[in-house]
Amino acid sequence: MLEVELPRINLVVVGHKDHGKSTLIGRLLYDSNAIPEQKLKEIKEELKSAGKSFEFAFILDSLEEERTGGLTIDIMQTPFKSKKYFYTIIDCPGHKEFIQKMLTGASQADAAVLVASAKEGIQDQTREHLFLVKMLGIKHLVVAANKMDLLDYDEESFRRFSRSLEEMLTSLGYAGVPIVPVSAFEGENVTKPSEKMEWYTGKSLIETLDETVKPPKPLSEKPTRCVVQDIYRIEEQNVVVCRVETGRLRTGQAVTVMPIAEKGIVEKIESFGETVTEAGPGDSVGVVLKETSNLKRGYVLASSEEKLLPTKRLDAKCKVQRILEKIDAVSLTVVEEKPKSLENGEVGKIVLQPVEPLYVEEYSAFPELGRFVIIGKKGAAAAGIILEKS
Repeated sequence: MLEVELPRINLVVVGHKDHGKSTLIGRLLYDSNAIPEQKLKEIKEELKSAGKSFEFAFILDSLEEERTGGLTIDIMQTPFKSKKYFYTIIDCPGHKEFIQKMLTGASQADAAVLVASAKEGIQDQTREHLFLVKMLGIKHLVVAANKMDLLDYDEESFRRFSRSLEEMLTSLGYAGVPIVPVSAFEGENVTKPSEKMEWYTGKSLIETLDETVKPPKPLSEKPTRCVVQDIYRIEEQNVVVCRVETGRLRTGQAVTVMPIAEKGIVEKIESFGETVTEAGPGDSVGVVLKETSNLKRGYVLASSEEKLLPTKRLDAKCKVQRILEKIDAVSLTVVEEKPKSLENGEVGKIVLQPVEPLYVEEYSAFPELGRFVIIGKKGAAAAGIILEKS
C-alpha cells in the first residue's frame, strides 16, 4: 500500500526569550521520532562527556551548530510528522533573528506557535512577536502555555494566565485562538494528552495544531509571477534570467512585463543548460521572449490574462531595524499620528512613493512580492510588508 504524501506546513515558533521555545521544538522533534537514533546518541554522548544532563533544548542547539558548521543537517529541513501534516519548523531564537527571517523573506510561515510561560506571564517580546505575526498576515495561531510543571499543573493558574492572554489576542484580531497548557520539559500535553492535567478537556498541542492549521494554496495554482534577476545577450538573443515565484511559466505563454506593461511571448525556457517546456515555483530559468526589449532586473513577468497596473504608491507597515522612519510594539497601540520619524526598533504604518513605476503585490495576496527592504547609506535601514497599493 502506497503511503499518501502529507501536506506540508511551515511553522514558525515565537515567544519571549527563556520561555521554552528551544525545549518545545526539541520535544516535538524527539517525540515525533524526527531525529535519527545515531544523532540522538551523539548528542547524549557529547553532553555526558561535558558533564551535563540531557535536555531537549540541546537537540535544537546541536542541529544549529551543524548548520553553521557547513554540514547538511538544518533545523529548517527537519520536519516532524503528525497525523495530518509534515511540519517544517522555522525557529526564531531571538528578536533580531525573528525580524530578519520573517520580514526579509528568508522563510514563509503558514502558521505560528506562540510559546509563553504560564508562570512568568506576558512579557515584552510576547507582545512584540505576536504583533509581528499578525502584521505578517499569519492567520493560523496556537498558544503553548508552557512551564505548567513549575505551577504544579494548577488549573486556576492556567485560567488566570489564559484570561490575561486572551485580552491581548482579541485586541489583535485573534479571538478564539486555542491556548494549550503544556510542559515541554516534562513532555506533558505536547504530543499526547497529559495525565497530570485531568482538568484540561482539550487536546494536546500537536492535535490542536492539526485542527487549527489549514494547508496553504499551492504556489503553482496561483497566477504566474516571475522576478527578473538579470538579462544576458547570447547568440543575438536576450536571455532573461528569472525566478518563478508563483504559477507556471510555459513555452508559448503570453506574459506582461511589469511595471512597463509590455507584452511578450515565451519562446524558449532553459534550465541548467537544457531546454524545458515549463517551470514552476522555485525554479530559476533562462527565458527567451518574443516582442520584448526593455527588461531590467527587478521587473516581473506576469500572466497576460490578468488586469495589471504599475504601483504608483503603496501603504506598508514597516519595522525599522537601524535608522529612520508610530505603533508601540509592546502595548500594540498607536502612540502618535503622523509622526515626523520613527526611531530604531519602532513600528509604523507608512506611505511610500516610488521614484519611478514599481511593480509590487499586497502581502496578503502574494507574500513573495509583498515584502520590501529599505536600503540606506549604511545598509538595510528598514523592512516591511505591503498592506495596500494604488
